[in-house]
Amino acid sequence: MGISLRDCQYLFRDYYTQGKELVVEGPQLRCELASRYAMNQDVNGLLAEGGDIVILEPAGPGVATADKGNAQLMLEYDGGLVADGYRLVIGEDAKLVVAASNRRGLKYGLDALKMLLTVEEDCCRLPVVTVEDEPSFPVRGIIEGFYGVPWSFADRMDSVSYMSGHRMNAFMYAPKDDLYHRKLWREPYPDDVFTRIHDLKLECDKHLVDFYYCISPGNDLEFRSQGDFAKLEEKLAAMIAIGVRHFALLMDDIDYVLQGDNKQFLERSGTAHAYVTNRVYDYLAGCLPHFTLAMCPSEYWSYWNTEYKKDIREQLHPAVKVFWTGYFVFAPEIGRGHAEDNYSFYGHELWLWDNIPVNDCDKDRLFLDPVRGRSSRLGNYGHTAVVANPMNQWECSKITLNTMAHYMWNSERYMPELSWELSVREFAGELAEDMMFFCRQNLNSRLYSGGYPELDDALAERDLERLDAYFSRLEQTAVRLGGLENAKFIEEAGPWL
Repeated sequence: MGISLRDCQYLFRDYYTQGKELVVEGPQLRCELASRYAMNQDVNGLLAEGGDIVILEPAGPGVATADKGNAQLMLEYDGGLVADGYRLVIGEDAKLVVAASNRRGLKYGLDALKMLLTVEEDCCRLPVVTVEDEPSFPVRGIIEGFYGVPWSFADRMDSVSYMSGHRMNAFMYAPKDDLYHRKLWREPYPDDVFTRIHDLKLECDKHLVDFYYCISPGNDLEFRSQGDFAKLEEKLAAMIAIGVRHFALLMDDIDYVLQGDNKQFLERSGTAHAYVTNRVYDYLAGCLPHFTLAMCPSEYWSYWNTEYKKDIREQLHPAVKVFWTGYFVFAPEIGRGHAEDNYSFYGHELWLWDNIPVNDCDKDRLFLDPVRGRSSRLGNYGHTAVVANPMNQWECSKITLNTMAHYMWNSERYMPELSWELSVREFAGELAEDMMFFCRQNLNSRLYSGGYPELDDALAERDLERLDAYFSRLEQTAVRLGGLENAKFIEEAGPWL
């Protein structure tokens, strides 16, 4: 059974179909490749190997493909498409076209083709359709920015693959309790850890995901100390040497009232944080022709103007992006008013660091509901990035992160309940109904006060029969989910099952 028309019209921005179907013989869609995207027809990394779609590349210029396919695939460059956007055309004549302005767009177009393909009875079926799709935000991803036990590198590797398959394009390495990220920021990483970071960067490259190295020196940085800046530059230089081009300087969760020599030198914390960020920007500009730098200010939440924000607005280099989390650390809603106001207060492109589904302040809870309460037009109000801060439990985080990926890609059409349904179905398959019941017992109470009407009604009416049925269902659900073919989920969710 293929993807439904409803889901197509939700997941793809524009989906033009007249109800026709392309049917070709064979157990795989074998596409003879032609490319106008580039003279170098490099398709490595654009399509996972071993699936139902095979790309047959010509042996050389002007040389026909020896292995004949059952479809033709043309890759085209279209500079009018936004970065990561694409156009997919599936014709009745088995001619397929994917157009994009970058390689990620080509990949997402081929991913869409894979989603639309159904293989059954030794034939391949596709809708005859044109898909025109593009993201609401240029930067979409995950920031590993929580307190507590950091993810394992295996989790990080899996997160990169997951993001690539869900149209997210940024992994930000910022584990609060990685000593070398924060407390020991002056110290180089031990060789074995640095090797793992390099491997993670290579995995990001493989999956067309941008790797961001984040560092948090604000607790004890001496702003007048050339030695401190030399240590900071050494840390950045090591990352530049392995190909990192995206960085963030994090000044969050520190005592940012200046003391001693720091106060004598720079007077105010906003001035100090703009100063150090500009020093980092100038260093990167001297090393790299193209790079990205974002900073997280100490006043990363609130909805009013301050002297600190004025100093950032007036003194921070205009190319630096600024993180914020909304009007509160855990913001139940982020609407037009707060978004527009803080864009004007900071005067820089805003990147939403969305503390969803992070649970480091509620370690005895899992948060398994969809993202809610975000403006459908956030990108119109100075926001060019949305990144989600997940739970320590990576596998469990996927349920919410899938809904966040839908929002990041098409915030204008985002529907929380529908995305939740699709996410749970993808995660749990035939056990989706049980998984949804489990998820509904694990809502993010910091952000959403809706909850358990079935249970609330039974309690209010002291209906013992309904209460017994409810808790019996909980018990049966836990047993059935214990049989889910996902050992990682069973391990992480075990205390709650």
